[in-house]
Amino acid sequence: MIEEKMDRKKKRRIAHVLKSSIYSGAENVALTIIKGLQEEYEFVYIATEGPIREKLEEEKIPFILLEKFNRRNLKNALNRIQPDIIHAHDFSATVMSLLCGNYRVISHLHYDPPWARKWDLKTIIFAVLGKRIEKILAVSQRAYQNLVFSDILKNKMQMIGNPIDKEYILSMGENEKRKQYDILFVGRFAEQKSPQTFIEIVRRLTETGKPVRCAMVGAGELEEECKALIKMNNLQDNIELLGFQKNPYQFMKKSKLLCVTSLWEGYGLVAAEANILGVPVLSTRTGGVTEIFGENAIELCADETDFIKKILLLLNDEQEYQKWQERALERAEGFITPEEYIRQLRVIYQEEIESI
Repeated sequence: MIEEKMDRKKKRRIAHVLKSSIYSGAENVALTIIKGLQEEYEFVYIATEGPIREKLEEEKIPFILLEKFNRRNLKNALNRIQPDIIHAHDFSATVMSLLCGNYRVISHLHYDPPWARKWDLKTIIFAVLGKRIEKILAVSQRAYQNLVFSDILKNKMQMIGNPIDKEYILSMGENEKRKQYDILFVGRFAEQKSPQTFIEIVRRLTETGKPVRCAMVGAGELEEECKALIKMNNLQDNIELLGFQKNPYQFMKKSKLLCVTSLWEGYGLVAAEANILGVPVLSTRTGGVTEIFGENAIELCADETDFIKKILLLLNDEQEYQKWQERALERAEGFITPEEYIRQLRVIYQEEIESI
């Protein structure tokens, strides 16, 4: 909750607006920004009521949670706090914020969904309203270029990447030495992450005669469908469903490989996190993941058959596996730290404040 009276003289006020009710990648980025700059600005986190409440209360971050994310509720919340800047995360939050009044809006696009790659009513609305956006922050060059309106709004775009707290990730996974799982999936059980593809890969691996033990960390609307698929294919002994985990890093460290089967990704944070822990990653060729590994990287898979071929190589060839581990750790050296990320945001906010 937020205090009814906040001192406007001391600090400028910034509202972080998200449609979601959970704690995941975009939400983690928003909290990283808030915690990193809370001595300089007054922040309020606005989102939909849900599990995110527990995290906000734990971090002692001022918030307003809406019963339903719509224009009326958001407008009431914004009227109440009168922010100097709205930092809107992703498309729905950006459009809704722009419809709520004459606020200065920074749009932070964390991913590039398929619908945003072609002209339709939604993309036309975003392109038209987007002319009022002060700045568009993109997590990767490729993800932004995939957007159908990228050329129209290119003068507003700034590539900012994603912050990755290496020390925290290493500390959360440091006690795990033994490899308990061959292959791991980490992500929401949602269309974007395509957990069904992971299950199909495991099914086809078992057909090769290779005994594999796998696990899936996450929850979401496709969870029941995935449970049914596992049962239908008699994979109960091969795939362990671990549900949502506050600390997924312990399971990454317990695993030999991480598979990213996403249909689209803005950045692919989970792939970067696994690399920090020295866990080789196999991924679909999508969005920012391509920028993490490089356009022609062997880690990128063309299809399920390619996944299976490379998984078998890594599980059967210890020397090859060690090469992939070393490459993962080398790659992790170049990731953006929270400190570097906060420095970028400080400049962005200062520029906007000076324009008021």
